[in-house]
Amino acid sequence: MFLKNQLIYGATLGFSFLTAVEIIDGFSKQWGASIGDVLANAAGTGILVGQELLWQEQRITIKYSFHQTKFAKQRPNTLGENYIQQSLKDYNGQTYWLSANIWSFNKDGNFPKWLNVALGYGAEGMLYGETKTTNKIPQDPYRQFYLSLDVDLTKIETKSKFLKSVFSVVNFIKIPAPSLEINTKGKIKFHYLYF
Repeated sequence: MFLKNQLIYGATLGFSFLTAVEIIDGFSKQWGASIGDVLANAAGTGILVGQELLWQEQRITIKYSFHQTKFAKQRPNTLGENYIQQSLKDYNGQTYWLSANIWSFNKDGNFPKWLNVALGYGAEGMLYGETKTTNKIPQDPYRQFYLSLDVDLTKIETKSKFLKSVFSVVNFIKIPAPSLEINTKGKIKFHYLYF
């Protein structure tokens, strides 16, 4: 019961904090807020809480990957002037993943405990919050969906407490791997190594 209460309090606090950030963004001329942002925050919280209540473990992890794009150079003040800023501000290079651990769903199987299958979502061609004729640079945004392999670093066996801590902290990052992309422009692409 104590752990269940901790889970609910922690999830509520995290969701409340993120909602406050969305409200602050809503008053910003550069950013703005959307119901989609709040729904994404709620989905993330729901995925965490739901898995703990259903399975008492996290079988599906939300992960993040980033690669630099040409769009940040076109609007560096908004999309970031360096790698760190771009990794936070340039949505064109960000991909969000649902990474499912195969072994967790079939513990009697022969799959490696660390092997995951990941579904990703990204977008490209976004220079502004919305498409307007008054925008200085024309944009043609589109959505991208990915299928890839991944690694659950927390399931790699090691006796080192230091490595266990490092693996636990960086496990939110999707490991670069071959990926299949399907986008809303009707194209299918294969990436030998997608970040």
